Amino acid sequence: MGIPILMYHEVDSRDAVLERYTVSARRFREQMLYLRDHGYRTISLEDYRRQAASSEPIEKQIIVTFDDNHISHFSICAPILSELNLRATFFVVSSFLDTAADLLTREHLREMKQGGLSIESHSHTHRFLDDLDAAELDEELATSRRALEDCIGSEVRYLSCPGGRYNRRVLDTAPAVGYYGVCTSVPGMNHTAGGRWPKALNRFLISATTSLETFAKIASGERNFVRREVLRDRAKTAAKGLLGNQLYHALWQRYRKEM
Repeated sequence: MGIPILMYHEVDSRDAVLERYTVSARRFREQMLYLRDHGYRTISLEDYRRQAASSEPIEKQIIVTFDDNHISHFSICAPILSELNLRATFFVVSSFLDTAADLLTREHLREMKQGGLSIESHSHTHRFLDDLDAAELDEELATSRRALEDCIGSEVRYLSCPGGRYNRRVLDTAPAVGYYGVCTSVPGMNHTAGGRWPKALNRFLISATTSLETFAKIASGERNFVRREVLRDRAKTAAKGLLGNQLYHALWQRYRKEM
């Protein structure tokens, strides 16, 4: 059947969330309770890779991820995950650390790591990776790994692509500089039949408008729902190709603020 990977961004203590990519703390807790109460096991990307290599059966497992360094990952999400005994992966932009009150610090990362949460890379400067030339891409990915490993004292082996932008060069460069997997923003289940590890990992966006019913369909990999999401993403990808990264991103920024 495959395994779903969830993608969160900011979580807000208010219920009246006004930004599409921001989930209320109440709804986030409700979703995590759903996973716990319905017998799902939250695992890390490294757990998943090792299972794929050993062909272990994967049943009712799910990966929870976060992008973009928001302080709510430490102040809201980590305590809820700890209380419910759930695991998650936090993709961090290394150059954003210690730069603003609403973003994570290096000390936050160390505490989260000590609490059993996974810290991985969301690049060094959050530039769109498919806009970079070979030398820039190599530096962007390698610098992020070094900076994060120096901070947490352990290996960083997984990458999340800023804005979901990637191409073949990104998929080839990432393993060359030490990453084991690349997370995208493409919806879909992840499959490792025959022990094959995918170069690009799919993720489902969890947004302010994701109902618990929709969340349950994502967690279970409900076939018709997944098919619709994949088709919708293909249309979005076609629009990106026509408009280009910068214009599409400007329109997307406007859209994400319209609830």
